[in-house]
Amino acid sequence: MRACLVLLNCLLAASARAEVHVFIQEENRAASVRYECTGGEVVRAFALNVSVDRGQITGVSNYFRGESTPAAQGYGIFPAAFRDHITVGTGTNINWEVPGYTPLAVIGDRPADTLPGINSSGVTLEFGGLWDPAVPDAVPPATGTLCTLQISQAANLSVAANLSRGGVISSSSDIAITPMFTGAFVDPAFPAITGLTLTNGVITISFVGGELVSAATLGSAWVGIGQTNGVYMETVGQGNCKFYRVRHR
Repeated sequence: MRACLVLLNCLLAASARAEVHVFIQEENRAASVRYECTGGEVVRAFALNVSVDRGQITGVSNYFRGESTPAAQGYGIFPAAFRDHITVGTGTNINWEVPGYTPLAVIGDRPADTLPGINSSGVTLEFGGLWDPAVPDAVPPATGTLCTLQISQAANLSVAANLSRGGVISSSSDIAITPMFTGAFVDPAFPAITGLTLTNGVITISFVGGELVSAATLGSAWVGIGQTNGVYMETVGQGNCKFYRVRHR
């Protein structure tokens, strides 16, 4: 009976499951790719596809580089870039700051499951963690930022597992990870009126970064016009005074 209970406990431990949340968050007019381990589990690697529904992803920054240590923790091993740009010589010193060492995946590795990359509508990202298992303080934190993406215009960003590279991989074979993915709307533009013309009694206002609002006086209530597409036109009447500004969405 005791043997059966021990076997049952082992099976339950081996089938333990945990959720890891991978999500997009707007920060300083850019899109941060973040993660959160909800139950104490530790992730070994992330392979992700991130896409925009409009415009392009123009840059990647704010990513950790190298081995996770008590002095600095994170997911700084990028498999394709490590292979192509890192030289490992004698000793333990590695220059993680070499040009080209980024989490961007290489299309040639898996052409059918790799997004085009920078200056396109989608990127595939690879993040791995390397640490000394005997040093608890070297383990990457339960929550953090993997990288930050710059985008060319306001867009909805989606994030999903890159399955051919493993998606979200647990550091322990005893824990099966269930990843959850959440996208977000990100607007890189500061709200501003960028152009103003008056032709044949029609005023044309160009703007970015939100919804155009108007008021009869500077001290009165600002009312949304319902325009967020960047151009608004209105016939100007005699004695009809209005003020305009852009309200961030």
